[in-house]
Amino acid sequence: MLEYLKRCSASVKDQEGVDFEHIVIDGDSVDGTVEWLGRNSRVKGISEKDNGMYDAINKGLKMAGGDIAAYLNCDEQYLPGTLAFVKEFFAKNPEVDIIFGDTLLIKPDGKLIAFRKGYKPRWVYIAASHLYLQSCSMFFRRRIIDDGFFFDARFRVIGDEEFVVRLLRNGYRACHVGKFLGAFAMTGKNLSVDERVAEEKQMAADQLPGSIRRFKWIIDGVRFAEKFLSGAYFLAKPLTYEVYTEENQTRRQAFVVKKASFQWKWK
Repeated sequence: MLEYLKRCSASVKDQEGVDFEHIVIDGDSVDGTVEWLGRNSRVKGISEKDNGMYDAINKGLKMAGGDIAAYLNCDEQYLPGTLAFVKEFFAKNPEVDIIFGDTLLIKPDGKLIAFRKGYKPRWVYIAASHLYLQSCSMFFRRRIIDDGFFFDARFRVIGDEEFVVRLLRNGYRACHVGKFLGAFAMTGKNLSVDERVAEEKQMAADQLPGSIRRFKWIIDGVRFAEKFLSGAYFLAKPLTYEVYTEENQTRRQAFVVKKASFQWKWK
């Protein structure tokens, strides 16, 4: 998915007001990615066989040297000013370990499918339903890595969900910030539609207290109520954003959506 990787990389490259390193972990691709990495001195890149996506992310985290860590899949990108906002937020809130922002779901041409506004991260909500906060808008302090927390590479699809639940259950403090930080392109090949989701959900549930399964519907009902009251279904003003698209891989394209919706409408 080299063409998506180029957009992802461009969205990191143009972040201003912060020092960062960009590490690309490739699974020995044959689509030109290796050659692209060799020409791109701005990124640290390795290409080799791995044991799935989460094994690859672990490799990157172990190489990373920053105080704040995050990861993007190649079909994701940061919105303008994201890293500077994250840096300032962590500086002002030293008690917070993890932050989640809001996310845009877009088509490959950059047009909006839907917005995803997050709300308070609670591990019981996630365990009873799904990870309702997108990983492309998640950032966490390096101390989490230093404490030995990495992704469980046994998972191939929902490892980010299991990772977040494990962090919250171990007492790391997370919060949601009401700002769009990332964009997620629906390519048709996203792991979120992988047939292995159900199998891995059961695998994750087996590691949790039985009360989560017994009271799943009650917990999920409370979650929906909090989601509604938080305003996650609403956007009061027109939505403006800039992303890299299949036609503009070197310059962001601006979009204005007068009536953005949280509903998934693929047309």
